[in-house]
Amino acid sequence: MKSYEVKLELEKLMSVLKDAETGYSGYLLYNDESYLETFNDSRASVDKSFSKIKDLTLDNATQQRNLIELNKLIALRYFYLDVYKVKKNRTEKYFVQNSKKSMEDIRKKASEMSKLEDYLLEKREQYFNDTSYYTPFYALLIVIITLFLIVLAYIKITKDLNNLKKSNNRLLVINESQKLAEIISKFGSWQLNFDKNVYTFSDNLYILLGYEPQEFEANLEGYLKNIHPDDLALVKSKTEHILEKRELPNYTYRIIKKNGEIRYFQATGISIKNNFGEDVLVGTTQDVTEQQEYNERIQRSNEDLIEYNQKLTIYDESSRQAEILGKYGSWTFNFDTQKFSFSDNKFRLLGFKPQSFEPTFEKKLEFVHPDDRHIVADGNERIMNEEELPAMTFRIVKTDGEVRHFRTTAKIYIDSLGSKNMIGTTQDITDDVMNNHILNQKNMELERSNKELIEFNYAASHDLQEPLRKIQTFISRVNDSEKDNLSEKGKEYLARIIKASTRMRILIDDLLQYSRTNKSDAIFEDIDLNETLQDVTSDLSEIIVENNTIINTPVLPHIKGIPYQVNQLFVNVIGNSIKYRKANEDPIITITYEKVKTKDDNIPDEAHSEFHKIVFKDNGIGFEAAYAERIFLLFNRLHAKSEYPGTGVGLAICKKIISNHNGYIKAIGRPNEGASVIIYIPVLL
Repeated sequence: MKSYEVKLELEKLMSVLKDAETGYSGYLLYNDESYLETFNDSRASVDKSFSKIKDLTLDNATQQRNLIELNKLIALRYFYLDVYKVKKNRTEKYFVQNSKKSMEDIRKKASEMSKLEDYLLEKREQYFNDTSYYTPFYALLIVIITLFLIVLAYIKITKDLNNLKKSNNRLLVINESQKLAEIISKFGSWQLNFDKNVYTFSDNLYILLGYEPQEFEANLEGYLKNIHPDDLALVKSKTEHILEKRELPNYTYRIIKKNGEIRYFQATGISIKNNFGEDVLVGTTQDVTEQQEYNERIQRSNEDLIEYNQKLTIYDESSRQAEILGKYGSWTFNFDTQKFSFSDNKFRLLGFKPQSFEPTFEKKLEFVHPDDRHIVADGNERIMNEEELPAMTFRIVKTDGEVRHFRTTAKIYIDSLGSKNMIGTTQDITDDVMNNHILNQKNMELERSNKELIEFNYAASHDLQEPLRKIQTFISRVNDSEKDNLSEKGKEYLARIIKASTRMRILIDDLLQYSRTNKSDAIFEDIDLNETLQDVTSDLSEIIVENNTIINTPVLPHIKGIPYQVNQLFVNVIGNSIKYRKANEDPIITITYEKVKTKDDNIPDEAHSEFHKIVFKDNGIGFEAAYAERIFLLFNRLHAKSEYPGTGVGLAICKKIISNHNGYIKAIGRPNEGASVIIYIPVLL
């Protein structure tokens, strides 16, 4: 860019000189001084270009020298022109020759400077091209080297980071293991930095003293406050020994915990140098109260041993009596010696005197009932091969020929000598077997009786329908054709007969409904309670409209249940709310729903964790709290027949239906404030 600017300024300079010469020539030809304006203005332009060229070529000594010579030539050129203008007596020929020669010299010098710039430009372009050619290779090489160094650094950093993580993990594991070891072994660790005179206590050392971890500052003064007064002098002397000898041999002393409990501590320590070259005493303090107490018990071992033997004798005798009373005998099998041993009562159960023969498997098998010997043989094989014996039941034949039922259970244990044994009990369960047999027969009889009772109730209810229909038919005919012929007393009797027969029909229908709820073969299906409620309100629409009943319903869930029973449940509950309305108030039934946790509503059920809770709340006459359980009993009525119609079966049917669904039902009421029937149905997946 400098070369181009220098050449441009040289051209401007030559152009200005040519314009100056042209103007001067016009002045000479026409003797008109106006042509001298260009000549006079040219000096400033020449100086400006000369100054710019000088600045552009400051770093080029050759051009600076050429510029000085050019300046002289230009000055000489202007000198000739100025002299000729003043001294016009010189010949024109002399002026022309000198002017032409000076201009030619200026042109040559300018051309020389321009060629030098061309040469420099060519050299610079060649250098630029060479540099441009190799620069990508250099840049690529630098990038490759940089990437290599970055990858190398990344690998090194990653490796160092992984090593650091591993070290931190190992340190974390070591610290946690140290904490667990301290807790399990009941000891605490501590450090004393001699150079800094700083103590460090582990968390478990505080816990052993009865404090929260790091509850007080770790120092000698704080620790000495917990020393038993009788052992304080001993601990202080050991502390002085630490500072002098920089070691701590084993010694035992007592402390008083924060809660006042006295414990025995044992302390020891060794001196080491840490990574910073500092002298540190590392020590442990262990709670040895149990060991101390054990040592004290050892001193009384003879007395304890005598007392233990006495207790053992009593225990043995008690065990013998217990075996006799419980009709069982104990036995052991030693895997090392492959030998059995029987208790005295084990022999008695077989009909022998205690210890009258050597117990072996073959001998024991002789007493087993022939049909059950495979059971005992399989059990013995499991003892030998798998070292276990599940509970098994078999029969034996005593020496007098009596057949008894036995049950054997056993488990493995290791004795004080390290020998593996199996200990078991064999109990005579003949009475239990017989009782269970009798109980099963009774249960079968009861089940058969229940089925017969259900069939009887169902048949009786249906058989009662036919004579009742005939009675009502004849009553209807008498009422239609003979009523007017009856006396007033007869008419009253007829009305009572009609009312009683109607009540009888309702009672039979209710008994049939109750009987249907006892069926155990009902299949559980998916039920949309919203559809059930819609069907029930449709069925009860006549009495709902007749009594101006308002039913507020929520969105109800889907449940698993018996459709016709759930339908009957809703009919009975809503029908009761309408039946037991207040005389001067329209019935309002509000149904609410929520899913509840078993524990939240104190539901006495461990088999299910969640229940559907549906509440039917009305504004009827209510009832006394004392009757909350009685209203669900069969044929139970709280009101006279003349006040409210009914048989007392409806809520009993509701309870039976809920029981069939493994749910719960209860009622809450207050006189003249309404009642709430709450239903819990388990959430089945």
